[in-house]
Order: sequence, then C-alpha cells, then structure tokens
Amino acid sequence: MKTLAKLLYVEADEEITDLVDRLRDLSLEDAVTFVVPERSRALQSPMSFRLLKRYADSYGKHVNVISGDPRLQALSLETGFSAYPSLQAYDGGAEVHRPGAAEVDSLEPDVPAFVPPPAGRKATVISSAPRRQARAPESPRDRPAMRDYRPYLIGAAVLALIGLLALLLYVPTAAVTLSVQGTPLTTDVQLLGSPSTPAGASDGVPTQALHARESQTVQGTATGQKQVPAVPSGGKVVITSNCIFCNGQSLPKGLVVRTDGGKRYATQEAARLAGLFGASATISIAALTPGVDGNTDAHTITTIERGDPDLKVDNPDPTTGGADPRSATVIQQSDIDSIVTAYATTEVPKVQDELNAKAPGQRLVPVGNGVASSVSADHKVGDELQSPFNFNVTVTVAGDAVAFDEKKVKSMLRDALSRKVPPGSQLTENPTLTYEATGATRDGGITLNGHAVGSYTPVFLENKIRAYLKGKSPSSAHAFLLQKLPNVVDARIVQAPFSLPWLPFFSSHINLKVVEVAGSPSP
Repeated sequence: MKTLAKLLYVEADEEITDLVDRLRDLSLEDAVTFVVPERSRALQSPMSFRLLKRYADSYGKHVNVISGDPRLQALSLETGFSAYPSLQAYDGGAEVHRPGAAEVDSLEPDVPAFVPPPAGRKATVISSAPRRQARAPESPRDRPAMRDYRPYLIGAAVLALIGLLALLLYVPTAAVTLSVQGTPLTTDVQLLGSPSTPAGASDGVPTQALHARESQTVQGTATGQKQVPAVPSGGKVVITSNCIFCNGQSLPKGLVVRTDGGKRYATQEAARLAGLFGASATISIAALTPGVDGNTDAHTITTIERGDPDLKVDNPDPTTGGADPRSATVIQQSDIDSIVTAYATTEVPKVQDELNAKAPGQRLVPVGNGVASSVSADHKVGDELQSPFNFNVTVTVAGDAVAFDEKKVKSMLRDALSRKVPPGSQLTENPTLTYEATGATRDGGITLNGHAVGSYTPVFLENKIRAYLKGKSPSSAHAFLLQKLPNVVDARIVQAPFSLPWLPFFSSHINLKVVEVAGSPSP
C-alpha cells in the first residue's frame, strides 16, 4: 500500500522557521513532501537542511524533497531526505540516489541527477488527483458496499479524536492573579548637601549655589499732600540795664518785648545781665503770633512790657522765618511702592527664569525669601518736594537658590528603604518618597530631611509556581496558592478559551501575576 504524503509548495521568500512551523502543524502526517523552487531562501545551506532534519525526526516524519536543482538534491541526500528531480519523477517513483563524493562535486545544474527506481518499489502518492483511466460505466450492483468505507470512517474518527485531544492539550491557557498584602516599612534619612559633596556620595547630595540679580533706577513723582502750620518769626534781642549795680540781675524766660507797631515776642530762655557798667544780655525771641507778620526789621523792637524802667531792649538784626499756614507736596509710601510693584512684576519672573536656566532639570530651593525686591531713594517718605516734585528710586530684584538632582535624592531614599527589607523579600513598587528642604544658604549648603514609606512582600519563584500548577485541578491549585504561599490573601484563576477540570499541562500556558493590596498581612 502506498504511503500518503502531504505535498507542500515552498515559496521563494519563506524562511526555514516557516518550514518547521508547517511540519509542526501537520501532526497527523507521517510523510511530508516539499516542492522547493530554485533560489529558495529557506534551503540554501547545509545548516538549514540539518535543522529541518532535526525537527522532522523529533516529529516522527519522513521528508521528501522535489527540486530540479542538483545542489539541493545532493544536500537532501546528504541530510537523509528522499530527493526527486520533478513532480513527474515523484509521481513515477523515480527517486534520486546518492552518488559518490566525486559525482556530487561534478554535478552541473542542467544535468538531472537520478536513476530509475528499483523494480517492485511502490511510488509515493502526491496530494493532487492522479490521472484517471477511461473505463466503462459500472452498473449499480457493481458499486462498493457500505462496509468498504468503514476503514475510512474509522480513520476519520481517529483523526477527529486526535485533533480533539490536541485541542485540549495545546489551546487552553490560564491567568492566575495573586493578591498579596505587603508588610509596612518606613525609614527617615537626613541628607546634607553642599557643592563640595562628590557625585557618588552615599550620605550627601551634590548641590549648586545660584544667584541672579536685576537693577534699575526709576524716576518717581511725589503725590502726597500735607498741611504745614504757620511758623513764628524768630531772632535775638539785646537787653541793657542803666543801673550801675545791676550786674548779675536775672531775667526770666517769657519776658515779652514788642515793636511800636504792636508785634509781640517772648524770650525763649532765662538770662543774666553781665557787665560792670551797662550790663546786658543777648536773648533768643519768637513771635507770639505765628505767620509772616512776625517778621520785623532791625531796631524795631524797643519796648519791654511791664519791665524795669532801667532796662532797654533792641533787636540788632531783623527777625525772620515767620510763615503762614500752607499745603505742601511730599513723598508718600505709595509713590515708592507703585514703582517697585511695576518693576518687580516683570523682573521677578525674569530673575526666577535666570535661576532655572542655570540648573536645568534640577530642583531649586530658595534661600531666605527667594526672589525679592529692595529699594533705595534719594528722598525718604515725608520729604517735601518743590515743583516738579520728582525723586529717584533704585529698585533691585535679586534671588539666591540651591539646586540639586531630585531624582538622586529619591533614589537614595529608596535605597535606604531597600536596605531595611528582610532577606527573601522584595520592596514593592511605588513607595512614597518625600523630603523637606531646610537651611538653604547662599554658598549652596542645604539639609534634606527625607521620609520613605513602603512595604515588602516575599519573593515568589514564578517558574516553580507555574510548574507546580500545571495539570492541577483549579480547586487544588487555589488551595495551594492560599495556604502554601506567604502573604497571599486572594487567588483568582481564569481559564481561556473555556474552562476545564484541569489547568494547562504546559507551564508556559499559565500566566502568573502578583498584585499588592492595601493593609498588613495577618500573622
């Protein structure tokens, strides 16, 4: 009886892996025949033939090769395949036989390398329909009976059963999800930063001291108004005594003197007459009535009210400084603040951008109040100005900051937390890493108080778990996961594309996923 062989045509651009896949798919075929065109990419080297031979032997298949290329025929024979130069030769059983070594080396591409098959050999059946011989019509009683088809029906049933078993073995997959409660873990770390700290330090952070400054002098205008009261006139008078024995006579403060026109003044201090003859004293006076009217010319104050007749008074110089009430323009705080605000609105962001540009991608901690403005002026608040009431203000916007790599800081916090994880456990993903920056100085010094909070779970050997679960019933697998694995609080098994009383027989078909849930594990 002939051996049924599946006829497979090889495309020119197919790879050797494609031929292996096609061998694997034909699980029910004992023999496979490849029709190989010239310049086929898949079979161009002895290595490709040996690889195809290895897989054919592992699948228990006999391989035939149909090719008109003598080189491919020789490689097929050396590998252990049966070779045919054409489909007609394959149909007629004209197999190429292995020549001697010298003959293989001398084969030319246009010379067929085959010999007639030995007598009595049964030809291999090709997948295409054989040529039909003309025959006379048969009568109904000559048709085959139902029992003649029984072997074919049994074979089809066996093939269907084998396909069903293969479906149950190779297709099913399972997804196993383990919910694990982590054990809380926390640590606090203090890190000191300075520009002199080396980059690879384990207990410190390299920093960079930054400074930026902008300054401008702006002209301001005073807008404040205040009422200036009347100012009394002031000056000096000389009081003289005609008494020979009046040397040392005391004159009280507040003695009133006046002009003939009635302008009155009061002495601003007590005095004592001095001199042997014509004793005198020079005393400051101020007008009793404030205003311009208190100004008087020299030698116009001549009378002492209720004074001693022996005393005489005179003002050798005019009295001056008397002024009437008036409104004055003065600098107020808002005049300066408006200038500072207008300048700082544009310059503060500019200075901040300058600081950021000096340390791109790094975290900046301001020194003191960070970017701030200061002001100096050629007049102070409350000063009275004359028209055009202008004054000059110099506004300075400056800032200092300390820059460092925040990723480096958080990596150090994570490392500190990892060092507290017990052996055989692993730190869970995404721990909370925070820190506070304090003590930033202009020379780049800073203190970072770090806090790391996370949890750890046991290290699960996933390959061993999958190897144990393969072929187990879902109930026994579920019990194993909950009872034998530490910290596991829930286990879910989902089979696809359909549920079976057992898990896949191949561990590679089991996908294991471990997820952490909130809370602490039970003791």
